[in-house]
Amino acid sequence: MAGPAGVSRAVDAAPTWRSSFPAMGTRVDIIGWGGDGMAIVNAIVGVVARHEDIWSVFRPSSEVSRLNAAVRDAARGSGASRCGADSAQGGPGLVVSEETDRLLRDALALAEATGGAFNPLIGQLVAAWDVKAMRAAYVAGVPLPPAPSERVVEAALRASAWGLLSRVGERRWAMGDPGESAGGVDVPSPRLDLGGIAKGYTADACRDLAVAMGARGVLVSVGTSSVSVFGTRADGSSWRAGLRDPDGGPTSVAGVVELPADGMASLSTSGDNLGPLSDRRARETSRETSAGGGRAFDHHIIDPRTGYPAHAGVRQVSVVASSGVLAEALSTALLVDPSLDVSDVVARWARETGTPASAKVVGLVRAER
Repeated sequence: MAGPAGVSRAVDAAPTWRSSFPAMGTRVDIIGWGGDGMAIVNAIVGVVARHEDIWSVFRPSSEVSRLNAAVRDAARGSGASRCGADSAQGGPGLVVSEETDRLLRDALALAEATGGAFNPLIGQLVAAWDVKAMRAAYVAGVPLPPAPSERVVEAALRASAWGLLSRVGERRWAMGDPGESAGGVDVPSPRLDLGGIAKGYTADACRDLAVAMGARGVLVSVGTSSVSVFGTRADGSSWRAGLRDPDGGPTSVAGVVELPADGMASLSTSGDNLGPLSDRRARETSRETSAGGGRAFDHHIIDPRTGYPAHAGVRQVSVVASSGVLAEALSTALLVDPSLDVSDVVARWARETGTPASAKVVGLVRAER
């Protein structure tokens, strides 16, 4: 039978319910059994909508956008900022919700633990390289847009220092001033973007809500890159998630991971999504830059530590972890630096959060040279 949010229910001994809906710039898929499927799915839709409302950089009213606007307005010398009402009684910065406060603390802890390979303030570097246009041109096989100058990259890199983000009070956050110029180029205002870990957080939150509402088994997928599970499938078998083959077609699978894996129930995959090697060779283009010995860069993944496209030779990384946030940050960081010590990052995360943590790499695809 059908219900709100596209719920369907199979008629068998253990009814299975499922739903798919667009959100967070992608698609959310849910499948589970036990409990009231319609009520669970509708509650999950509400959670996803709330997270998008407070974290989307495309919504001016979101807490992330308001924090970005506050630092941008301050840099322009406009005086009152959009978060002025929040700041009037308690000093500088923006008072955020408990969930945003937690996610921001997680982001800083993971930036420090990964040595900046994961960085929630990478927004200005992405803008400097015009990553969206860069990838679209590469896929289309047309010339890439001109690379930014070294001075522009230096300015964006200064604005992307994760240390500029700080907690200045109870649930109160602010971003520091990166300086006025770098090599004669104006330094832009820092730009926070929690998209790198928000999907993992959301997948875990939806899973936990489903379990609290009576689900005996559930799988939540946010954009297929962030997966969180509980229990088993209705027939008692393990949940299975396919790992995309980056050198194959859109539906090609390179491997399968059974979840939970060694007790870890959150899976994240990060990759370049540039398609098969043969197609990429046919589409090869150049993007001139004086950095790196005059090498032309064609990778749209930016290394937040250098300010330039990553050249670690990794196309895709999949990580399973005890937390969706931890899995997402690790898969992103390992994409630009596969030499990272995963156990050290996990240990730092555990100390910061005060809870046991675990993670392991379940898939790493290197580029053919």
